[in-house]
Amino acid sequence: MMCSNLIGRLRKGIKRFQRDTSGVAAVEFALTIPIYLGSIIMLVELSRIVYTQGVVLYAAEEATRYALVHYNATSDDVQAIAEANLLGLDPDNITAIIITSPVDPSDQTKLVTVEVQYQYLPILSLEAFLDLGSDAGLAIRGESSGFLTEEIPS
Repeated sequence: MMCSNLIGRLRKGIKRFQRDTSGVAAVEFALTIPIYLGSIIMLVELSRIVYTQGVVLYAAEEATRYALVHYNATSDDVQAIAEANLLGLDPDNITAIIITSPVDPSDQTKLVTVEVQYQYLPILSLEAFLDLGSDAGLAIRGESSGFLTEEIPS
């Protein structure tokens, strides 16, 4: 008799436990918040990477335009224009600004190419998701070319 009484109490306790919903929202929140936070952080990082790529490409394009308009511009002048157009980026993370402008001797034309290389450093470490090698960040590169003929004296 004692055993059936114990089983009856146990069944009542289980039914009461199944009907009790207090704390369910807290448990669901605790299980889903890492997913939401991870998604938001990755969205912010992706946005920063896209912005950085756009700015690096913009700086290369503006430096190329400057070199095309100013035929006798030196590499230092073009490099200064590229650095000035890296809006919102840390100048310490510029790894290289490469300017090439070979002149074709047959017709005195030149192809100006400006390449800007930038080391992107994420807010949080991406080592868990990406193999970045020995570098601490992500290498971003922007390149622009323009063709120009010799300046005609007036």
